[in-house]
Amino acid sequence: MSRAFLVLGAAMREAGRPGPALIRRAEHAAALWRAAPETLVVTSGAGGEAEAAAAICRAAGVPPERLICESAARSTAENIAFCRPILARSGICRVTLVTDGYHAPRALFLARRAGLSADASCPARPPGPPGRRALALLREGAAIAKALALSTTGRP
Repeated sequence: MSRAFLVLGAAMREAGRPGPALIRRAEHAAALWRAAPETLVVTSGAGGEAEAAAAICRAAGVPPERLICESAARSTAENIAFCRPILARSGICRVTLVTDGYHAPRALFLARRAGLSADASCPARPPGPPGRRALALLREGAAIAKALALSTTGRP
């Protein structure tokens, strides 16, 4: 096995329920897995994110032996950093990041900076209120600036 699908965490709702972004990402990862069933699916995220994504994948047909949960990461940088040794132990040399389109550029930057050979696959995002999309893009812009700034200091 040389490739894995890495589902990056997303916010949980009250009572430990996955939010729409996490559901979308996990369902997309399961669809990708069905097209390549030899591939490992790694779910990452603290606060129940990894477990919720894995449960969605299992419900969509991904067998438990094809799933690995990393449950400590609280940020995209930690998703990458904490999954890197898991991927290495599994002999994975290429990773497909499963995340939303607005998040993919930063996630790819962080993965490649960490030495991973990475691409991204993004689920379709249903149209939502324009204000919500603008807020997500502004937040992501700030996160990209932070990631670039930290990359010059050598910090993760």
